[in-house]
Amino acid sequence: MTEKGVQATTLTAVADLAGVARATVYLRWPTRSALVAAAARAAFGGQPLPLTDDAEDNIRVAARFLQHVFELPTTQAILPEIIRGVLASPTELRFEAVAPRRHEFGRRYAAGAAAAGLDPEVDPHLAFDMLLGTAIAHLLAHGRPMSAGEAEHLADVIIEGLREA
Repeated sequence: MTEKGVQATTLTAVADLAGVARATVYLRWPTRSALVAAAARAAFGGQPLPLTDDAEDNIRVAARFLQHVFELPTTQAILPEIIRGVLASPTELRFEAVAPRRHEFGRRYAAGAAAAGLDPEVDPHLAFDMLLGTAIAHLLAHGRPMSAGEAEHLADVIIEGLREA
C-alpha cells in the first residue's frame, strides 16, 4: 500500500510479493477490505485504544488517540477503502474490525457514567461515535486532521454535553 497505493493493493499482489499462493492470503483475509483493515490496524502501530474505568477520562483519551491516528498518512490513504468496505452490500468489512474497542468503550461508559456525573441514559456508544465522526468530518472539511488542541476541545464539548442536568 505504501509503495503503490491502496487501489493497487490486491490479495493477488500481496500473495505475489509474499511468495505464497493466493489461497494462502485468502485464508487470512477473505476480502480486500479485510486486508486493508488489517493494514490500517498495523499502520496505527497496532496499539489499541487504552481504556480505564473513568468514563470522562476515556473520552479524553479517545479524543487524543483518534487525533493521533488521523495524523498518520496511512489513515488518510486507507480511510476511503475502510468506508467502502463497511458500507458495501454485502458488507465486506465489519466496523468492529476497524474500531475493535468501540464496544468496550461503550460498556465502560455505561458502567461509569453516573459516577463521572455523565448521563447514564444516553446510548453508551454516543461519545465514541461523536469523536470518530468529528475526526472524519474535520479531515474532510479542512483537509487536515484535528490538532491536539482541537481534539481536547472536542472532548470538553462532548463531556459537557453528556453531563447530567
